[in-house]
Amino acid sequence: MALAALAQAKELYAPLLDANSTHPNGWPIRIIVASQTEARHNRQDWAPSHLISIRAPGTKLLSMIDVPAENHLELLFGDVTDPDEREAARPDAIEKTFAFIDALPADANLLVHCLRGIGRSTALTLGILARYMGPEDAAGLLHALRPEAKPNRHVVGLFDTALGLKGRLAKQALRFPAKVWKPGKA
Repeated sequence: MALAALAQAKELYAPLLDANSTHPNGWPIRIIVASQTEARHNRQDWAPSHLISIRAPGTKLLSMIDVPAENHLELLFGDVTDPDEREAARPDAIEKTFAFIDALPADANLLVHCLRGIGRSTALTLGILARYMGPEDAAGLLHALRPEAKPNRHVVGLFDTALGLKGRLAKQALRFPAKVWKPGKA
């Protein structure tokens, strides 16, 4: 049984890049994006080595995956799109995400989750992917990972600014949700 779980985990975390020379440790982007409930229910099968949890201020994580504290980044912001709202994501969330990602070892299996796995976690994943590839490729991979994605527009905008993409990532985020991904819309 343990061998079957290991084989399934390796398939779940198939590298999205063959080589990633732009990552400090060569992490080839092994990532799952999910809801908090999916993460909790699949914690044994998915067995991530690293975890990013996004939750609104004043809420709690419910019996989350047990990883060492240094392997768990917890971000506190709500699923709001107005940057002036108290619970809106701030640029420091993007900086913390990049610092956490930069520290991942090459063999890291990353799970990113928020409450529903549709808005904040997909926006964060889109931003992570866009750091290593063009916005269109990042959006296509996000769709493959999470077809029901509807990335939080504000969080995507923060990544767009941080990466100097001049609205190109935000433009790709507007294509979600999509039942079928049609490449070629730059």
